[in-house]
Amino acid sequence: MLKGKKINLRTVRRKDLEAYLELASGVQSRGPHFPLNLPTETSLQTRFEKDGFWSDESGSLLIVDPETDAILGLVVHFKPVHYYDAVEIGYIVFDPGRRGKGVMTEALAQFTRYLFDLKPIHRIQAQIEPSNVASRRVAEKCGFRYEGTMRQAIISRGEPCDLDVFSILRSELGAEGSEG
Repeated sequence: MLKGKKINLRTVRRKDLEAYLELASGVQSRGPHFPLNLPTETSLQTRFEKDGFWSDESGSLLIVDPETDAILGLVVHFKPVHYYDAVEIGYIVFDPGRRGKGVMTEALAQFTRYLFDLKPIHRIQAQIEPSNVASRRVAEKCGFRYEGTMRQAIISRGEPCDLDVFSILRSELGAEGSEG
């Protein structure tokens, strides 16, 4: 478990699966930028049995309340392409009432440090829809820099959508402008 001031990050436990399914399937908790594909109970159980949602290729840590252990959100990593010495990250705060209160900034800063400590990588990147201003602010607070826009990179809600690419290098961790 990675302990913080406002949040803790920890692995998914069997007892979390029901709440995780409910949160990841809820329209309100998902927000407008979370992928539309809905997880199923079977898919979550299968992934949990396979590797507990953590492997060299990809992983998920829950963002939990340090006092109640309630699930607040999720941070994930995955390898974007096989030839990169890098990982891509994604993140979400499920409770709309907890958004904008520093929860994700602390979680992303912790997760970024953890990934650089854990893995032989030199780069962590995030791809963010231009309309997701809050996510962009979180990434920038944690030291991620805007690199450019991939035009019409994905189909989001039936429409072509650009993605802004942000990254942080190992050598930049802890630099000015970074919460890391």
